[in-house]
Amino acid sequence: MGLYEGIKDAIGIAQKADNIDLYKQLIDLSSQALDMQTEIAKLREENSELKNSKGTEQRLVRHEQPYLTLEDDNPKVCYCAVCWGKDEKMIQMDRINWDNGQIKLYCSVCNNHCIECDL
Repeated sequence: MGLYEGIKDAIGIAQKADNIDLYKQLIDLSSQALDMQTEIAKLREENSELKNSKGTEQRLVRHEQPYLTLEDDNPKVCYCAVCWGKDEKMIQMDRINWDNGQIKLYCSVCNNHCIECDL
């Protein structure tokens, strides 16, 4: 029997016994249990995000210019070093090829950019 089934059964017994105080306490406990389940789900999600972030951190390749790449990934896929440093978000930068052969990387989130990157 799960927690909620147990509380539900106890509430049913309290109602049959016409014990209003016990009924109110069980309703409060049910609400607290629901809050705790929500908190547990939130913490599990945060834990998963932290594990993913740590795994990503270990794969980062930092460059002289303000962008990052991931080892074992396409080296032409560049991510914004500013967004990673600020929010640990992997924002892919846009590549712009100029007529003179230079490449400009541009982050549409924070406007970070670099020219003549070592790609």
